[in-house]
Amino acid sequence: MNRDRIAIEGELLARFFQLSNKLQTYLDQHLKKDLLTTKQMFLMIVIGSFESDPGFSEISDRFGTSRQNVKQLALKLEKNGYVEIYTDQNDSRFKRVKFTRKANDYWKKRDEMDVLMLNKLFGDIGIEKLESLKDTMKQLDESIVSLGEGEELENENDI
Repeated sequence: MNRDRIAIEGELLARFFQLSNKLQTYLDQHLKKDLLTTKQMFLMIVIGSFESDPGFSEISDRFGTSRQNVKQLALKLEKNGYVEIYTDQNDSRFKRVKFTRKANDYWKKRDEMDVLMLNKLFGDIGIEKLESLKDTMKQLDESIVSLGEGEELENENDI
């Protein structure tokens, strides 16, 4: 067991949480005027990443949280006029989510502001470091998924 590596890994984990909290606090402050939270905005980003109107299960897979959490966030977005939740034509048990005109107008307005914010956030970091960070984050995502899969197998064996 390499103690130096363990110390670095522990610091990285702490920094991920710290950065996540700082970013959420910053974005929550700026989104308040639009009646949005950071998680609701991220949900809208995920919804917008689909070719067609997704269902809650599809969204939750891409969002990285439970279907119930996605549903609660979507209901708040619907209440504030950003999405419409509707029943699928082919399966009445299946609910889909789509953007409203308000959401589409909101994203058109945000595009330029978001580019400026991203440039300010990442502007001092070279492209090589950004590419490396992106690749590292993909690897971490895969590791987290495999950790979860291992726990699911353990839980199944407990039955």
